[in-house]
Parts: sequence; structure tokens; C-alpha cells
Amino acid sequence: MARVLLSKEIQYQLCLTARDKLGSSWRGLARYLNVHPHTFDNWYRCDNLLPEKIFSKLVSISNFSIKQKVLLPDDWGRVKGGRNSVAKHGRSFWTLEGSRKGGTNSAKRFTLPIFSKDLAEFIGIMLGDGGMSSGQVSITLGYSTDWEYGRFIIKLIEKLFGVTPSIYKELYKDAFKVRVSGVNFVRNMQIVGLRVGNKIKQKFDVPFWIKDKEEYIKACIRGMIDTDGCVHRKVRKEHNGIEYRSIGITFCSLSKPLQFSFIKLLNTIGFRVSISGKTIYLCGKEQIERYVQEIGFSNPKHLQRYYRFQRDYGWIKVQTKIV
Repeated sequence: MARVLLSKEIQYQLCLTARDKLGSSWRGLARYLNVHPHTFDNWYRCDNLLPEKIFSKLVSISNFSIKQKVLLPDDWGRVKGGRNSVAKHGRSFWTLEGSRKGGTNSAKRFTLPIFSKDLAEFIGIMLGDGGMSSGQVSITLGYSTDWEYGRFIIKLIEKLFGVTPSIYKELYKDAFKVRVSGVNFVRNMQIVGLRVGNKIKQKFDVPFWIKDKEEYIKACIRGMIDTDGCVHRKVRKEHNGIEYRSIGITFCSLSKPLQFSFIKLLNTIGFRVSISGKTIYLCGKEQIERYVQEIGFSNPKHLQRYYRFQRDYGWIKVQTKIV
């Protein structure tokens, strides 16, 4: 049977959209397609490619627009496996009896969450201080400044994925890591739009599904600011000795695509920003107050700094030179 090759993110989005259109569960969608629930689990989790007929039915149900797809021939898996075996061992180990027996996968399974505000915020956290290898996801935070925020992230991971992450304190460094290990967990992260490897070299960007809803945009921005952002005091001095004191929010990234997407996300919901080098600036009393009210902080460090600056510093004009 011919298979359709899609990116994992697109394949999951297609299945999820079809399920939501029917207003059913995953099991209900499997029954509608007349396939076994376990078989469909492998499709929506992106463990296996979609058969052409199932792909066509899902597109018809969901009205989902697919811009890029590749149709693979009936024997693509056998041909690929045979070539790899011959290249490695000098001969093929495929037999009809062996193919009927199948195999087992001992890797741990993890919950694959639906798209939500919580998942969008987690994606923002990963785009900020996260990292992902082929077998592990980690988030690096400051030990003396972000411990409480680390507890928030642990609860968020438990809520989203049904797993309790481990904590690793880096030796001789003021830092600790929140970690989840497992190849299937990494695969799930790829399905929702993250990538393995260096964020700058891989040109990481915000997953497309986050850009579709304002609540997802705000949650993702919050995760990015909470990790790679800062609340700071700002002073503008005039020649007449007057200082204009205010509060600002910045976001720093060396990734150009991520900078562009971050600015576009803020512009989409009505914020104006400026950029200098790797730093993006959000300024102005109305904008900062609106940010705190509509988006807010999950990192207590930023919220405490904002209230402290507002109390002791605020938006004021000060005469510092005697005229």
C-alpha cells in the first residue's frame, strides 16, 4: 500500500484537525475510518506513515490544506530496509516469516498532548532556555534566581506529558537542569514543532500552529520572556538635566528567524517593539502595563522585579541638575 510522507508536525496536525471536526476521540476517529485503534495510534503519534487512502479520508474530513507531500511506492519500506542491510552486512536479512512475526519496541511511551495554551508556553520555554538531543530534553535555569520557576516548569511537564522530570545541579556553576529522557519523548517534541540540535544552526522558529490563535501566541511569548527575557529599569537623560525613568522588557536571541518570529508575534497582538543586535525592546508605560495584564509572567523573578521597580522607580520625570 502506498504511503504519504509528511513532516511529523503536519501529520499530527492533520489527524488532530480531523478528530476535532468529527467531535470525537482518537478511538472514535479510528472507528470512523474502520481501522483498529492501535493502528491509528501509530499514525497520529507519527510512528508510522499514513496510507494513501487514510490520508485522503483525513483530508476530506478536516479540509486541511497540505502544501507539501511525497507519495512513496508500495514496497518502499522493504526496499529501504534491504538496501540498508546490504550496505551494512553485505546481504539482506528480510524473510517473509520474519516480517509476519514483527518486533517489539521497549522504549518508554509518553503522553502526546493536544495543542493548548500550556503546550504553547512550554514551547516558548524550550525556544528560550531549552535544548534537545536525540534522547533527552533539558531546560537550563539559574540556580540562585530561577529555582521557583523550575518548580513551575516541573508541574507544567507533569500536567502536559504525565511524567516527572529529573533535576540535575551543575557542578561549580550557578545553574541546574530540568530533564526528561526518552527517544519517544523527543519524538513527541518533534511532532509538536521542536527540533533536535543547536537552535542557531538549525534556525529554530516558532511552530506554525502557535501562530493561529491569540491565546497560543500570548502563552508562547510568556515562555520566551520568562526564560530569555528581562525586566529592567530604563533612564533617558536630557541636556536640561531631566531624567525620564521607566520600566522596559527585553528579549535576547542570536537566532535571526526566532527574532523575526518573536517580533511578528508581538505585532500580531498589537505591540510595537524595536531591535538592536540580538536584543528586542518592549517599552512605554501603556505597553508594559498591558503586557503584565494580558500576558504576564510565570517566572516569579520577573514579576517581583516589575513590582519592585514600579514601587521604587516607576514612570517618572526627575530634575537632576540645578538650573
